[in-house]
Amino acid sequence: MLRSFRLKIAFMTLCLSGLMLLAFGFFAVSALNRVAIERIDRELIALADTQVRKEQPRDHWHRFDASFRSMYGMDESKQFIVKATLQQGDVLHATADWPQGLSTNALPLPLTFANVQSAPLGHIPPAGEERLNNNPQPAPREMTLIHGPVFATLTGADGSWRAITMANEEVSLSIAINLAGLHVETSRFRNTLVIGAPLGLLLLATVGWLIGHLALRPVDRIAKTAEQMTAQQLDARIPDKNADKELQRLIDVINGMLERLDMSFHQATRFSADAAHELKTPLAILQAQIERSLQRADDESLEQREYAEQLDEVQRLKIILQKLLLLSRADAGQLPLSADDLNLAELARDAATDIEILAPDRTVTVDAPTELMARGDAHLINQILENLITNAVKFGEEDGSIVIKAARHHESVVVTVANSGSPIQEQDQERIFERFYRVDPSRSRQTEGTGLGLSLAREIARAHGGDLILLQSSDSSTSFSLTLPRHLIPIERLACDFN
Repeated sequence: MLRSFRLKIAFMTLCLSGLMLLAFGFFAVSALNRVAIERIDRELIALADTQVRKEQPRDHWHRFDASFRSMYGMDESKQFIVKATLQQGDVLHATADWPQGLSTNALPLPLTFANVQSAPLGHIPPAGEERLNNNPQPAPREMTLIHGPVFATLTGADGSWRAITMANEEVSLSIAINLAGLHVETSRFRNTLVIGAPLGLLLLATVGWLIGHLALRPVDRIAKTAEQMTAQQLDARIPDKNADKELQRLIDVINGMLERLDMSFHQATRFSADAAHELKTPLAILQAQIERSLQRADDESLEQREYAEQLDEVQRLKIILQKLLLLSRADAGQLPLSADDLNLAELARDAATDIEILAPDRTVTVDAPTELMARGDAHLINQILENLITNAVKFGEEDGSIVIKAARHHESVVVTVANSGSPIQEQDQERIFERFYRVDPSRSRQTEGTGLGLSLAREIARAHGGDLILLQSSDSSTSFSLTLPRHLIPIERLACDFN
């Protein structure tokens, strides 16, 4: 089934054109034959009429037949045969080299006064396989009474012939001409159609393709505008200048939708940023009050434990706000980045040291060269690695292994963090980078985290021109791959205080 509109246009053009060319071919060949037969009939009636207009001696028909040989030689396309028969049925003359398989009885029957009527000189009966004059007119007084003509197309073993029979009161004259020349012309015309038709169809299909391409240019402009839509370019609109009337309504609808999307996105971005900023001060005050109360509480008392838990919750809220603020800036394309020279191999070894401190029971392996340089924001890249090793510790099996690899791949640097343990379910693998998505709601809050870590880590990687993906998750291990370009255009880092 064709799924391309251009191909559909070309295919329909090809089919319609093919049918038209086929009909034209049949009509043209038929018309060519009809016109050629009428031309031959005029030649035959001119020859026969002059011979039967006056009385001829008996040896005249032999000389008349021989004149064709002297005039045309052995040219098959101009080969004539002649037969002269008395009204009583005796044959006065018949061509000696009569065509093989063509009986003289196949010629039109000798005309008699009973079955024909007179015809004027030069009159051509209606076209057809056989013709009989049905419009008699009085013969000129100075001429012999003429009967006919009658035409017929005869077929023998050596080809086809067009024959005429005309008669006067004494003789019936039949003349036939070989149709080999007509068949050659028809075959040549038919071969020209056979050769030219595919070329014409190919040309028409190409024209149909180009017409489809031109017709879809407005749709291509719509698609290009949609491709340009990013968080930084939500103000892009489809140009409607000189737009066709059929597409104007579609363009208006899409531009209206983009306008609403732009407004909604900016409102959501402003809300996240404003909410994060507005909550920073109350949380800072709340943290200070809890810390003061914690200092006043008695050691090892119930109040001290409650204040400590409340302080942990406040710290968790501050982390969530910090990540929401970064995500809102990333969505708006305003994530602050600095261009620092980074040795990712050293960062990978530092991450391994952190794992040994967080989880002494894990076996940590680092596979990295001595130096693996790249450019990026050191603080944010460290945040990605911290998120990956934290997840590896949280969701990896106890006494399991964690492998950190860093290597150069073309113009990029790739860092892979893999941990042994239970795999991520297939239905969760496509959603783990969604914000606030929790793979296993039954887990405790300490293990679950905020649900923003992987989403923020991927946004940071993409802001650097790289990406963070789930490389694989099987029964034996789960691994994430961080890809960063080796070069980064320096961007002035904006001051950002999350404390």
